[in-house]
Amino acid sequence: MRFRLDVDGERREIDVERSAAGFAIRIDGAVYRVRTRSTAEFVDVRIGTKRFRVRLQGNEAILEDGVHRLRIEDVSEDRADVVEGRPTDTGAVVDVRSSMPGRVVRVAVAVGAHVDRGQTLVVLEAMKMQNEIPSPGDGVVREVAVAEGEIVTADRVVASIELRGSSAS
Repeated sequence: MRFRLDVDGERREIDVERSAAGFAIRIDGAVYRVRTRSTAEFVDVRIGTKRFRVRLQGNEAILEDGVHRLRIEDVSEDRADVVEGRPTDTGAVVDVRSSMPGRVVRVAVAVGAHVDRGQTLVVLEAMKMQNEIPSPGDGVVREVAVAEGEIVTADRVVASIELRGSSAS
């Protein structure tokens, strides 16, 4: 996932990739290995040997050193990591996964629904922010694997889509 993050007026280009040990986060070209653990109140973030306890409240991040104003823009899910490693030809069924842990606040589709690439399937709330999980391509919803109010882990299958056409990448 790529996005632009403005923290206290300083703009950063962020690229996040899920790895077996957590996340690889590239900030303005520098790569950091990050592990996280979420609770209802905060997120523990470990970067190397450093640990941070972060509480997100609206558009603010509260850390030990104070309150920081956040603004996220230009979010793009241009990587295929939300799609399980299966062929993406017409008729292929792909599993769409959550890229982070969170609580399902809305299931936007039902089994049998026709969806377009980028259409919201599920909305998760993680760290007081809502994140939309989009369809990876045009297709038909074959399974919805979560329910509103449910807590999901990162990499959890939230829906399965049978692709049609050539819009999947």
